[in-house]
Amino acid sequence: MTLFPTVLLTGALPDASRAHLERHGIVLVDAHEHPDVEVVTAGATPVRGARGTVVLTGAHPSPEVTALLAAHGVTVQDAGPGRVTLGRPVPLPSAAVDLDLLAWTSSPVLDVPATLVLDGEGVSAVARVLRDTDAEGATGPVVVALCDATAEGTGPVVVVSADLDEGPAAVEMLLDAVHAAAADRPLTAEPAAAAHASDLVQHPAWLRLRADVGALRALQVKDGSIPDTDAHPEARRLAAAIAGAVSTLVPFVPHDEDYLAAVTKDLARWVDDGFGVPDFLDSLVLFHPERLRVDGLRHLVLFPMYTQNGSTDRRFEAVLLEVRWPEIVAHLEATRFSNRMFVPVRFLDFTAGYDTNSAVLFPETVAVREVPVFTWGAIFADREAARFRRVVRAAAETTRLALPPDAARLLDDQRLAEETFVLWDLVHDRTHMRGDLPFDPFMIKQRMPYFLYSLEELRCDLTAFRHAVALERDGVPHARYVQYAVLFDRIFRFPVTGTRVRNYDGLGGQLLFAWLHQHHVLDWTDSRLTVDWPRVPDAVIALGEQIEQLYWRSIDRPKTAHWLAAYDLVSATLTPHPASVWAGGKAALPVDGLPKDLTDAMLPDEFPLSMFYEALARKIGDVVASTSGITA
Repeated sequence: MTLFPTVLLTGALPDASRAHLERHGIVLVDAHEHPDVEVVTAGATPVRGARGTVVLTGAHPSPEVTALLAAHGVTVQDAGPGRVTLGRPVPLPSAAVDLDLLAWTSSPVLDVPATLVLDGEGVSAVARVLRDTDAEGATGPVVVALCDATAEGTGPVVVVSADLDEGPAAVEMLLDAVHAAAADRPLTAEPAAAAHASDLVQHPAWLRLRADVGALRALQVKDGSIPDTDAHPEARRLAAAIAGAVSTLVPFVPHDEDYLAAVTKDLARWVDDGFGVPDFLDSLVLFHPERLRVDGLRHLVLFPMYTQNGSTDRRFEAVLLEVRWPEIVAHLEATRFSNRMFVPVRFLDFTAGYDTNSAVLFPETVAVREVPVFTWGAIFADREAARFRRVVRAAAETTRLALPPDAARLLDDQRLAEETFVLWDLVHDRTHMRGDLPFDPFMIKQRMPYFLYSLEELRCDLTAFRHAVALERDGVPHARYVQYAVLFDRIFRFPVTGTRVRNYDGLGGQLLFAWLHQHHVLDWTDSRLTVDWPRVPDAVIALGEQIEQLYWRSIDRPKTAHWLAAYDLVSATLTPHPASVWAGGKAALPVDGLPKDLTDAMLPDEFPLSMFYEALARKIGDVVASTSGITA
């Protein structure tokens, strides 16, 4: 099963249409290759060799096409209105799904040689001719119809009576139609290596190791030590059992042999030194997952550590993981986005510190006697993808957002979402050290008003978005999915995740939503969220350029002036708390004092949630909470 739909073409398509499909990952195949979708062009006879079908009817469809459409309650009338503007798709009351069949077009003007008559109950959504007298287009003749899959296993069928021979709107409509027709294709399987992971996850040595680490954690205090001497005999027994289990598992991960040998030595030294604050520096410097980034390669990790967004205690954690290194990411990292430290991974199994919201494994979280040079950082793409899919689906349903058909697929397909996040993270991670930076790129170590962290994280995400727009033009099939992921994760999940105390990621999402809303790229009208997709790329990139301009100007500014300018950028779009001191400007702030005085003047929730987000948080808060510990 391929990651993107396969298509059998019955009849001829213009070269531009074929190229547009192929740039977005669509693979054109023959009938014997079991295509996901058959595209039947005007006048052609369907082969009926695919589950989903796109029918471009023309004015006079063949008898076979007429019969196919009749089975779905659709009839073609050859008296078309000519060159007209199409209105937005309207979901019908019986719709099981709410897809935007014209997502990447804005009021397309097309030749319509025929129209469609609906006399069945299997149609989910339609697009009609937009008339001047009817802004919604609800009473105009039907031009596009989405027919549901039938109980007999046929469908979905997308019927288009407009002429899709030329123009940007035509190629985008065809791409959306193909994705809508492919909605019922099976989900893509995990890579072959993942299918064999159970031998390690279910191995008795791993099960013992996981249980013994859990028991040892219960004896530790916050700094990782065990001050209760009465617990030392049990701790000594557990440590010996853990070391034995690690040795048993080494043959499954031979590339980690030197590291795991050092782990058992660090563990023995901790026991011999009386269970004080653990020090695993010697083993940490031997663990180098960045040196062998091979898709499906497994690692066994054991460290005393805290987990970011998880446990703040430096207790022992054991994790089985495997590397996620898709071919497209390997190619782009080697040719365009060099990032030697980046290691995308997925969970196989883990202990309690990762049964949380933590989605990273960073060496700086490990208990060590001195800080080494860090050479890698791992991000769990499976957790990022899984929580994204669950939260965004709930948000889309709550806001009644009609999704582009390919975006709907992203919410269905865990493997596609994982690869999308790996590409996003690759670019985001390297951006922290690139660009016109007026400060140390490792700004998280500095104390400053939290909205500055918001702008930096948002800058990196919007940079990834901008590159994804360029990659889409270059034919990288994951690129549009990265755009969806950045947008939806930022505006739906980030603002309603975590507390309101200096929630810098949440603030970045609030800023992006408000920016797009105030530029009428997304609208919240009649209790429905709508997105003008063709305008999204330019609008998102424009916000990124605002931040980049701020950074560039601030190379010549003193720190306080940079902070004030950054606040002005945020507050030009978001409304500060009524009690804000910062909102009063320089006259209200202690600008003649130390920088920490300005930081102290910042409210913990300087930019409260809007009423839109307050309502959204109430409705999907339980869904957000349910993603703790999620992996798929």
